[in-house]
Amino acid sequence: MRKIQFEENEYLVMAMFEESNRLSTMEKIEEVVPFVEDDPEIYPLVMTTIEKMKCISDDDFKKMDLEPYKQETEEDTE
Repeated sequence: MRKIQFEENEYLVMAMFEESNRLSTMEKIEEVVPFVEDDPEIYPLVMTTIEKMKCISDDDFKKMDLEPYKQETEEDTE
């Protein structure tokens, strides 16, 4: 089985919606699909992220360090 390689933007998507485990994170990402279906840049990014996440194990997901990809929100800066 080949190792799944995530691109930087896919890490950003996972970090943005990170939950306690892989399946919960995938569910959170899937919730935005109806809102981004018409976006020619974001929709493919979201879909490839979900597809790649389906191909990794829960263990592999736990080992990912998504912290560097987390973006500061306006709430964080207040």
